[in-house]
Amino acid sequence: MKVHLLSFATIYKPTIMKRANNDVAKQSTLVGWGKKKTKTVDDSVSNGKKKHVPHWENVSLPNGPMLLLHKHIGGNTSSERRDTKESLVKMTHWNDNVTFQIFGKECKMRRRICQFSTDGKIEYSYSGLKNVVAPSFPDVLYELKCEVESLIIDYVLEITKDGSEVNTKNLSIPHELIELAKSIKNRKGDEKEEIYNYCLLNHYRNGEEYMGYHADDEASMQQSIPIASVSLGITRSFDIRPRKKDCDGKRKRVARLPLNDGDLLLMFEPMQQHYEHGIPVEKKVVGDRINLTFRRIIS
Repeated sequence: MKVHLLSFATIYKPTIMKRANNDVAKQSTLVGWGKKKTKTVDDSVSNGKKKHVPHWENVSLPNGPMLLLHKHIGGNTSSERRDTKESLVKMTHWNDNVTFQIFGKECKMRRRICQFSTDGKIEYSYSGLKNVVAPSFPDVLYELKCEVESLIIDYVLEITKDGSEVNTKNLSIPHELIELAKSIKNRKGDEKEEIYNYCLLNHYRNGEEYMGYHADDEASMQQSIPIASVSLGITRSFDIRPRKKDCDGKRKRVARLPLNDGDLLLMFEPMQQHYEHGIPVEKKVVGDRINLTFRRIIS
């Protein structure tokens, strides 16, 4: 029997918000989005008791597969997640002096950034920095990485347990991810295998710190493994627009996702080839947010 992903995820309808020129926004339903809720794996029963399984939402766009899990990372309560965030804030690896070029002019980045990797052997270029060695994961970040990987493995194996391929409108689970999840689940002894070997962290200290539109499409990343984006702290908007211009020569925002404390967003291929995403300035936002993007680097 073919597994239908809608049995394990909720589809919902976003609305296009106010445009930059403050025109009244038009309500728009994107292909593959809707309001209908269906039975999820949260309803499963084990040994006569309801078995708690994380509730994933399918928030995919056409050619932009995404899954969203709310408030599962960094702790079960807001106070636990706050402690986790503060442990990350206190790390000494943050870089406050990153500069970048815009039309030949050197500008200083407002947000803080840092990066880590397995065994501290990966060199990576990002945000104006070239071939920077990412040190080994500190304990707090390694625990978060393991938490993310465990959630992904359990989800992938649950929805493919009968051997069927998962392929529904706007979202499919890559075969490489399924095989990797199986391999990690079945590893023995001291075998070391992981989904992610690299993490880039961005610290937004207030609503005026932002990230412009971009796509995470570096050739060094294994594209068949989804980018896992974790949010800790104040809620910030995650804006998405197409990479190609429309008939008017513009690239208008097509979706805005509020990413909350403890949320985990998975971005599957080929999203990075079709869309850009960014964190806009939100002057009314009070409080800080740390974003962690886990990636699998192959070269």
